[in-house]
Amino acid sequence: MGWGSWSRKSQDPVTAREPLGVDLNASRARAAHGRAGRNKIFVLDEPLADLTLAVSLEKKDAEVGLSALALCRRMPHVVCSGYLPVLGKPQEWKSGRHSLTSESALGLAFDRLRTACQGHDGFGLALPTYLTVHQVGLLQSVAERAKLNIRGTITTPLALAAERATHFLHGQTGEAETKPSRSSSPTSVLIVECDDHGLTATVVRLSEDEVRTLASVAFPRLGTKFWRERLLDAISDRCVRLCRRDPRDSADAEQLLFDQLEEGMDRAKLGQKVSMSIRSTHWYQDLLLAPSDLDAFCAPLCRQAAEEIRNLLSHVNEPAPPLAVWLTHDAGRLPGLAAALHHNMTEQTNVRVLHPEAAAAATANLVERWTSGELPRTHSDLVIPLPARQDARVATRSSVAKR
Repeated sequence: MGWGSWSRKSQDPVTAREPLGVDLNASRARAAHGRAGRNKIFVLDEPLADLTLAVSLEKKDAEVGLSALALCRRMPHVVCSGYLPVLGKPQEWKSGRHSLTSESALGLAFDRLRTACQGHDGFGLALPTYLTVHQVGLLQSVAERAKLNIRGTITTPLALAAERATHFLHGQTGEAETKPSRSSSPTSVLIVECDDHGLTATVVRLSEDEVRTLASVAFPRLGTKFWRERLLDAISDRCVRLCRRDPRDSADAEQLLFDQLEEGMDRAKLGQKVSMSIRSTHWYQDLLLAPSDLDAFCAPLCRQAAEEIRNLLSHVNEPAPPLAVWLTHDAGRLPGLAAALHHNMTEQTNVRVLHPEAAAAATANLVERWTSGELPRTHSDLVIPLPARQDARVATRSSVAKR
């Protein structure tokens, strides 16, 4: 993974008792402290910051995390993944003595999460918008059985928008994520996420007193697994042209190539060349790819994503296009996607890729409001009120300006 070097063996003792925000999707869990911890990433699966939700059924005891990720191409029949979007549905994963449902697999992931986060005073959970109210209820029940102290749950787009609403509407200093609007009138932003289940686009309206979801659509054929498959096939085809050997013919060679994809995407995003090392028992091949190569490989997916999002925006009843597009880190690292969306937006629309910890930190900053009762414990998926003290700050700025 591209940002595994951020890991630390022990967490900062100053923030050890602070609540955490956990950004959860079909692929992984990511945790961060809020403002008190300066939005620090919290390491969940050393040496990686993220906890991969896949479960390995290869050994006597099921294992969540890195061990499953290392088998997903070499032995996919012993890996349980993609269970979050099918919570409550009659689906099972069986291998040897193991038999898991979506709920039992999620329970294993929550057990691992609890162990990694021992000593912290409560959690806020940011969840994908595609989960139904019934599925969120099941998730909360699983969390209770796993003895996770969940203070509240919210959809990821609402958490991100609530965190940035005042900065975006009034242009406060210190906000580097967006191009602020100097008007306090209601406006809309588009938030794009991506996980193994699909690419999700959500339009939210920001106003003085609340953030409201206007529309949200998930596109399962644009999930991260399809982008990885596209990259794996294109790189393998290039290898065939160079040495007449196909890494997909060897499970070990395919797994090795797969393991390098995420770091390759991170390097390409920074404009760096990408080196891929392909190894099999009897042959090897090294490939050097330019960022433009990865963009070209994924161009069909980018065009499809841009078209789907354009269709979504055409059906949203808003007087003007969104003033900003915010891509989560997982969506922003997809080759060519941010550039494709920028090309298809108006000149007034600002396109930004958020930091990896953005959603988790935004959720951690809501824990105090859940704890105090300012926000209800019910799942926030449609609207979240903004705190009254933000209005007070706005009034203060207005009075100062008049003087």
